[in-house]
Amino acid sequence: MITEDQEQVIIDDVESSKIRNQSLKEDLIDHLCCMTEIQMDKGSSFEDALKVAMVQTAPNGLNEIEKETIFLLNYSKIIFMKRLTYLSGYLFSVTWIAGVLFKILHLPGASMMLSIGGLGLAFIFFPLLLINRYKSIARQVLSERLKWILGAITLGLLIISISMKMLHFMGAGEMLALSFLVFGFGFLPFFFFRMYKKSVDEL
Repeated sequence: MITEDQEQVIIDDVESSKIRNQSLKEDLIDHLCCMTEIQMDKGSSFEDALKVAMVQTAPNGLNEIEKETIFLLNYSKIIFMKRLTYLSGYLFSVTWIAGVLFKILHLPGASMMLSIGGLGLAFIFFPLLLINRYKSIARQVLSERLKWILGAITLGLLIISISMKMLHFMGAGEMLALSFLVFGFGFLPFFFFRMYKKSVDEL
């Protein structure tokens, strides 16, 4: 059995971590105490037993435990969001492309498909895509984040402006010009800067 002082060492180690979930902390303390006792029964000193218990329980550090726990608890939600994102992207893309084709061929329903597809891509798919990639984007440098954000805004504006132009709506020209301005002076500078940085890093 480990002593109260040894148990306090384990408690202090867990409490000093960045884990915020109190229930998870208590479970970790109990688990580490049991694992340490098992190693001490095999003849290891407390210090060595605790090191082995730590490595076996959290090889990448205690902070990683909470991240993995949150991921597992939210796994179904994450999968649902991914399915919703890419399914909506596919459906709205097909709808918009079909609307363009119907408009060229002067078939009925073109206006509705262009409107639904364009608005869906701009205000549903692209925001969902950015939210879906937020965690990976957030870890990137500012220029990489801005490249993604401005790229999504550019595509959204371009699709809406093309739809407006084909439907002969007022302001289509201004919207198209705005999309090219964002593309040329917003997205492209960050796009080529990231390409340059990547080529330099590969030297």
